[in-house]
Formats: sequence, C-alpha cells, structure tokens
Amino acid sequence: MSEAILQTERLRFHLWQAEDLPLLLELHGDPEVQRFLEAGEPVWDGAVLKGKFDRFRADYAEHGWTKFKLLDAQGRFLGRAGFGRFDETGGLELGYSLMRPFWGQGYATEAASALLGWIYGAAPVEYVIGFAVADHAASRRVLEKIGMRFTDIRDLSGVPNAFYRHDRPA
Repeated sequence: MSEAILQTERLRFHLWQAEDLPLLLELHGDPEVQRFLEAGEPVWDGAVLKGKFDRFRADYAEHGWTKFKLLDAQGRFLGRAGFGRFDETGGLELGYSLMRPFWGQGYATEAASALLGWIYGAAPVEYVIGFAVADHAASRRVLEKIGMRFTDIRDLSGVPNAFYRHDRPA
C-alpha cells in the first residue's frame, strides 16, 4: 500500500492504486450513497466510475490534489474524500462520500477538516467551495462545522444544492 499523503488520528488519505477500482465500484454502487450526491444521481455504471477513477488517479500527478482513497487507522476502506475541479466555476470543490456503515461517526467532519487545513499548503488556491443537496442536513452540518460559509442555493441537474465557501486563511 502507498504511504498516506495525509493522516489524522483516525484517518489515512491514500492515492488510488490500479487494483482499487472495485472499492470505488462498491462505494458508488450503493443507492443510498448516490442519493446524497449533487443531483441525487442513480448508481453510476462501471464506465462512469472507471472514468472518475482514472481522473482521481491523474489529478494528483497533475495538480497535487485529488479525491483520495480514505482508510481508517486499521486499513479499512471508508470511502473517498478530497478535491476536484468544479466545472461550473473552475474552482476547487471539497467532496466526500463514505460507505454507509461509517456514517454518523464523525469521519466526514474529520476528513473535511483535515483536507481544508492541508489544501492551502498543497496548492495555490485562494478559496475552496463545498456543496450538498439542500435537504441533506448532515452533510451541510459538516461544511458548517469546518468553517465554510453558506453562499447560496443553486440548482444542479434539477436538484437544489446548498453552496459553501472557505477562503484561504490570512
């Protein structure tokens, strides 16, 4: 296994390896996980996930950030967390998706907080955005707890999403 790029007391952020595609397929094969993505999207098919997987693997080499494979301290796969380019603005978007058994245990907040602290040293960005389906209170609380400020509600593919922003610390 590759060395962790970032770690907290409970979490390890790793680069995706070629053999990790089944983990991403398992994560996004859960309709409950998909329900909380930007447009409440149906389960992504293998071709869509392979494209996302390849993008995750390329992003770190190209930009120094990615949506990392997220493991706990014991090496269990929890999900993914990190950054991607938000096509609408070209800005960096903080995002996370966890396997359902790990919901409600503070992992999303811990991951998002660690990533927000890390990104300003890792990349020349002035701000980061985050968004969540507007009625997904738990994900919105994560963004608020890590210090992101609510900006507006925007429609993404017919679904209202709450947008947040965090500016580079002075």
